[in-house]
Amino acid sequence: MSEHKIIEGKGRDVTSERYLYRSVTNRSVAGVCGGLGERFHVDVGIIRLVWLFAAFLTAGIALIPYAVLALTIPKESQEHAAAKTVPSTDLWQQVRSNPALLYGALLVMVGAVLLLNALGLLPWRLQALWGTFWALALPAVLIGVGVFLVLGVMGRAPDWRQWRDLRGTGYRMPLRRSRDDRTIAGVCGGVATFFQIDPLVVRIGYVMLTVLTGFAPGVVVYALAAFFIPQEAGPLQE
Repeated sequence: MSEHKIIEGKGRDVTSERYLYRSVTNRSVAGVCGGLGERFHVDVGIIRLVWLFAAFLTAGIALIPYAVLALTIPKESQEHAAAKTVPSTDLWQQVRSNPALLYGALLVMVGAVLLLNALGLLPWRLQALWGTFWALALPAVLIGVGVFLVLGVMGRAPDWRQWRDLRGTGYRMPLRRSRDDRTIAGVCGGVATFFQIDPLVVRIGYVMLTVLTGFAPGVVVYALAAFFIPQEAGPLQE
């Protein structure tokens, strides 16, 4: 009987811990949002979406306190992770399992930012960001085309077959496009696997970054990544 009481006492001590920690069982990047949700009994999906939206509104500045918390908050102990109660509802899992809900939430977030930008309520202006990007991108494109033409006249232009073969040498790259976790070409899923983070965070971050840069650059970058990054090997290719 005494042994039974000791075990129960240990269980109560573990599950009643109230300090702030980074969750090891509910994490998308570093477990900060999961730890905050478990500490204050708030749906972690709401915390993640609010944090992503705040990062979008502040052009990435809100990611700085996340990085600080990830470096300063201790990781959850394995004993506490094994004994704690798992929340019965999780908005984040619902978003992951329902693509229509995900894309609807993204449309709402993008539309809200565009509306706030039109009303002049953002601390920065999308037009200024887009103008700065294109002011740098256009000269870079002109220089690249000019260098290619000059090399062509000198007979030193790269052979187009080399560009085609570049994709075939992608086996040297540690990054792979995901074969299973994919929405279009598996780029976001591959990036998430490489950095060991939640692919949903990568996809939402990519959409937001695409909006911030004026849509076209994000589409071009994704297309180039889909072309040059090789796909992970299938079961018969391993």
